[in-house]
Amino acid sequence: MELKPKVEEVSQTKRTMSFTIPKDEVQREYQKTLNQYRQYVTLPGFRKGKAPIKMIENRFKDQIKQGFLEDAIPKYYKQAMEELNKMDIHPINQGSLDKADWEPGKEMELKFSFEVMPEIELKDYKNFSVEYEPEKVTDDMVDAELKHLQESYATVEEKDGIAEKGDIVEYTIKSYDGKQVSKKENNSYKIGQGTYGKKFDDGLLGVKVGEERVLPVQLSSEIDEEKLTEKEMIINVTGVKKVNLPTLDDDFAKEVGEFKNLTALKNEIKNGIEEQISQRNRNKVKTLMLQKIIEKNPFEIPESMLDNYAEQMIKKYVKQQKGMNPESLQQMKNIYKSYAEDELRVYYVMNKLRELEKVEVTDEDVEQEIRHAAEKMNMDVEKYKELYKKQINKDDIKENLVNEIIIKNIERTVNFKKPKKIIKKTKTSKKEEK
Repeated sequence: MELKPKVEEVSQTKRTMSFTIPKDEVQREYQKTLNQYRQYVTLPGFRKGKAPIKMIENRFKDQIKQGFLEDAIPKYYKQAMEELNKMDIHPINQGSLDKADWEPGKEMELKFSFEVMPEIELKDYKNFSVEYEPEKVTDDMVDAELKHLQESYATVEEKDGIAEKGDIVEYTIKSYDGKQVSKKENNSYKIGQGTYGKKFDDGLLGVKVGEERVLPVQLSSEIDEEKLTEKEMIINVTGVKKVNLPTLDDDFAKEVGEFKNLTALKNEIKNGIEEQISQRNRNKVKTLMLQKIIEKNPFEIPESMLDNYAEQMIKKYVKQQKGMNPESLQQMKNIYKSYAEDELRVYYVMNKLRELEKVEVTDEDVEQEIRHAAEKMNMDVEKYKELYKKQINKDDIKENLVNEIIIKNIERTVNFKKPKKIIKKTKTSKKEEK
């Protein structure tokens, strides 16, 4: 039997498919189901398998119909999928049944909904404007990194007096959120680090060894990072230690590495930060350009694809957060669906750009990229290849190089404008308004 599905376009990615099965074909298949029932049904006055078909059908009409539809609909759907393939229509999800209209002795009408990949057209992906201001290295950044390095070389010593800001407090937890903690593990916390909120830090000021304190712990919400949840922790202080920081001078620079003086160390730190910021700026430029291209060339992402991708993204998170309630889980899924949509849009746009730009990358270009990677690590290229042979994927390197060239080609056509400064209006008093 040849099916002729009628396909209608609901949206860029949604389609409906409807078709009719002739009554002769349906009745023939239905009769097979009736005969199967007859083999197993026993009616009063008849031996097993000998009862009249009509009597069996009248007695078990609803069950027989349901069983027939459960067998027949998937079979007809499969045949319809084969026809769609001939029509060069390729569903990306299992079709959902919208309509199944049939009664014995009549033709069957079936209707399904399914999704297809979006048709992406990038008619306008060059010569546009983007607001962007590159991030720059500041003295504060260098000082912060130098302070972090200084702290890593600090020494600690026991302290007899009370705890002050910058001291390390060692403690065991007696209870948390009203629940007793039986396992007395030793913990340490540097006053001022802000991990559990300002109230927690302030609550540790002035503690002594052997003292018990009730402290508020402020943590970001799983759903909204700006929203804080507060728990109560009761601790027993087991130790107070003073942190001794080394003096930031030329001797410190020499101890850290082969630096002639503190100025040379600062320059090295600055160079490292500049490299990090340069990469962040490159990533920011790419993100802004792709966002603009997506904005100028909108397309639809299949809902089933978003759901599947979001499910994969939160799978690891859900394993870590055991016992998460259904409401929180749904909120997390909605958040991850937003991330999934962004990633999928970028993925499809880059695929289309590779198709349009037709950038060629040679094997020598790939080898050159590997040599650059080895040089950054001050390694011989052959030794680098041997050490990282499992991580080196030449196809991935080639694709990354192609993507970089495409982004640079587009970047040359883009006008980067300095963002407009937002002036916050200050509230005026009623007296001033008068």
